[in-house]
Amino acid sequence: MEQTLVYTILVFLHMLCLLCNTEAARECLYEYDMKNNRVKITCGKGAVLHIVDQNGNTLLTGETSTSTSTADSPVVFQLNRSSISSLNDEAHKATKKLSDASKLLRKVREDLTLQINNLINLTSLLQRGDDELKKDLFTLRNHELTSPLVREAIIAALQNQYNFLRMGLLSQNTQMNELIRTTMRLTTSIMKTARGARGVGEILDLRADVMNETLFNITKLMPGGFEHGAFFGEKTVFCPQELKKISKKGTSVTTGVEQGTIMIDSHTPDKIWVMYGYININEVIEYNSLKGLKFEQVDKTYELPFSCVGTGHVVYKQVLYCQKMFTNKIVKYSLAESRWLGERQLDNVGVHDTFPYQSGKHTDLDFAVDEKGLWLIYATNSSRGHIVVSKVNEEDLSFDNTWVTEVKKKTVGNAFIICGVLYAVDAFDKAPTYVKYVFDTNTANGRGLEPGDLPFVNSVSSDYARVYGLDYSPSDQALYSWNNGRIEIYPVSFLDENEP
Repeated sequence: MEQTLVYTILVFLHMLCLLCNTEAARECLYEYDMKNNRVKITCGKGAVLHIVDQNGNTLLTGETSTSTSTADSPVVFQLNRSSISSLNDEAHKATKKLSDASKLLRKVREDLTLQINNLINLTSLLQRGDDELKKDLFTLRNHELTSPLVREAIIAALQNQYNFLRMGLLSQNTQMNELIRTTMRLTTSIMKTARGARGVGEILDLRADVMNETLFNITKLMPGGFEHGAFFGEKTVFCPQELKKISKKGTSVTTGVEQGTIMIDSHTPDKIWVMYGYININEVIEYNSLKGLKFEQVDKTYELPFSCVGTGHVVYKQVLYCQKMFTNKIVKYSLAESRWLGERQLDNVGVHDTFPYQSGKHTDLDFAVDEKGLWLIYATNSSRGHIVVSKVNEEDLSFDNTWVTEVKKKTVGNAFIICGVLYAVDAFDKAPTYVKYVFDTNTANGRGLEPGDLPFVNSVSSDYARVYGLDYSPSDQALYSWNNGRIEIYPVSFLDENEP
C-alpha cells in the first residue's frame, strides 16, 4: 500500500505539463472533481499534453481535436484505484475494531450496573446488622448485671454482629474482585477503542495526505489557486510566460533591520525564512507566517557552521544557498537535516563589491528561484561587468548553462527571474522605478524597456526606497523586497488586463 501511495504522490508531484503550443497552453483549464477525486485537464485547439513520471518518462500523451477551436478534448487523471481500495480495506478493519470495542464497552457498562446494585444491597445488609446490634444493646441495658440472661444476651449480640460483619466483609470482598475484573475489562475496551480510533485517524490522515499532495501540486500550476477561483474555469499559464504587470498595491511588514533577506521556498510555501543583515550572517530564522514574522514569533532558529555575505540568498527545497563570507565560494546547507551539503569555488567571478548592484552591500552574487529551478546572477571580468546568468545544478552546484547579457550589473538596482527570463530593475533607491532590461534565456535574446513599459513602485511609501533584496516567488507569483527595514510583497500578473 505504501509503495502504491508513494508512486501515486510522485506521479502527481511530477505530472508536469509540457505543451508544444504556447497559445494552446494558455487555453488549458484545470478542474478538480472533489466527488470522484480526480483532475480534469481540458486544452484548446492543437495542444499536445505530455504527462511524465519522476524519471521523465512519458506516461500519457493526449492531443486535442484540431477540428474545432474550443476546449473539447479533456484528459483525466485519477488517483490509483488500488490505493483507494487498500485504504478502504484498512478503514473497514479499523471501523470493525471500533465496533467490537463498543460492544465490549456496553457489556462493561452492564457489569458495572450489576456491581453497583450489589454494593447497594451490601450497604443495606450492613445497615441491618447495625440496627440489630442497637436492639441487642438496648436489651442489655434493660437487664440487671446479675441476671442470668445477661450472659446469654451478650453472647447472642456478639454472635449476631460477627455474622453480619463476616457476611458483609465476604460480600464486599467478592464485589471488589468483580469490580476489579470489570475495571480491567473497561481498560481493555478503552485501549481497543483508542487503537480503533487511531487506526481510523491514520487512514483519514493518509487519505488527507494524498489529497493534500494532489491539491498542492495542482494549485502550484494555478494563478492564485483557490483564492482566485482557479478550479472554476480560470486559465492556467505555463512557462514561458511574460511578465505584464507588477502590482502597485504592495503589502509590508516592518523588521527594524535595514538590510536582510526574506526567502520563500516554493516546495514548502507555508514557511518563511529570514536572514538579518548583509555581512557575517550565520543564523537563519524560520517563521510559520508573515504574521509570525511581524510579531517576532520565531518557529525555529538555525545556526550555520559558516557565515554568509550579501542579500542574495535563497531557500530551495529546504536547502539554503548563499555566498560564503570572505570567499568566492557558493555553499549549500540543508535546513531540513541541519547539515552542510557542499560548496563550489567560482573562479573569475566578481566578489567583495567588485560587481554589486547599485546598493553595494556585497551583492555581487545573487541567487534566484523560479518555475525552472535555481539560478545565479553575477558578473565577471571577462563579461566586463555585464550581468551573467547561470542555471545552477542543485546537486553539485555546477552550471548547466550560462548567458551573458548586455546590461552592466552596477547600473541595475536589482534583478529577478521568472520562467528563465531575467528582469533588471532600473534603480534601488527611486520610487517609483521600472524594469529597464529583460533577457530571455530561452531564446538568448535581451532588450531594453522604456519607463512606461513595465513600471515598478519599488516601495509602499512613494517618497523613499532603498531596496537591498528583490526576489520572485513562484509559489504565490509575487515579488518579495527588502526595503530599508521593511519586507514588501508585490503580486505580479502575466495577463493583459487592467489592475483593479
